[in-house]
Amino acid sequence: MARFVALVVVCMSLFLPGPRAAAAPQEMCSAQIAAAEALAAQIAAHNAAPHVFELPRQAAAYAAYNAEAAALEARKAQVQAALAACAAAMSALESASNSSLPLRPVPETTRVALENAIKNIPANYTPPPAPASGKAWRVPPTSEIKPVYDILRAGNPGNVGNVRLQGQPRPRVGDRDPAYANRTIPLSRSGNGPAVSPDHIIPLSEIVSMPGFHRLTPMNMYAVTRAPVNLQWMSSKANWSKSSRSVANMSGVDPAWQAAQVQLEIRTRQQLQDLITKLLASQV
Repeated sequence: MARFVALVVVCMSLFLPGPRAAAAPQEMCSAQIAAAEALAAQIAAHNAAPHVFELPRQAAAYAAYNAEAAALEARKAQVQAALAACAAAMSALESASNSSLPLRPVPETTRVALENAIKNIPANYTPPPAPASGKAWRVPPTSEIKPVYDILRAGNPGNVGNVRLQGQPRPRVGDRDPAYANRTIPLSRSGNGPAVSPDHIIPLSEIVSMPGFHRLTPMNMYAVTRAPVNLQWMSSKANWSKSSRSVANMSGVDPAWQAAQVQLEIRTRQQLQDLITKLLASQV
């Protein structure tokens, strides 16, 4: 019987596309981009390796090459999915269609502080239940998440400038205060502008207690707690009255405004929870 010799050419096309465009800066998904770049280098090395095999003599090498190719293809799908999920989540958090406030990456000193604080959260940590009706969300001093909360609360949201939030520009002195009938926005006590402030629709004390939040990376924790999608302009009077409670528990406010605010809270709470879940799936 004549000896059978076959030359088999295996040249798999393993192309890794660049990250999907997002409204938020690329730095927001830097870990996913780094993973994509590392995989691209592995794919390039694989495709540059010898891929002509003589069968059956080199059957083992042929099988190994194909196995590596299959593993890289599977990894490529994972990396692409993580990058796409991160980009979509950051874009939603930034809410560029309704806000002109950009989503910024976590400062390095804050990132390091968060990393250290996260290490001290026990593996069996369970987020606390919601407070009783009418009560404000609080993070007790003894809570395992308190150090993380303190870091994220500092200077948040701070002075955001004359930006658009929830599709609305910063109110001016003399504008109608939508929270109260027959009231207008006064001058602030400092005299430097209108008595308004950026309000967290869902308070930070509630966000850090959402399921899965404690498992986010420092970058993602920072993004979620400073997300423009969770900010709106509110008069200082209304913001002080609201505190960290639901608007549903405020008294003396315009009923139509209150009802609209409750619906905004419901939508934003669900959106933040969905984005936390999406970010968890995107982490590498």
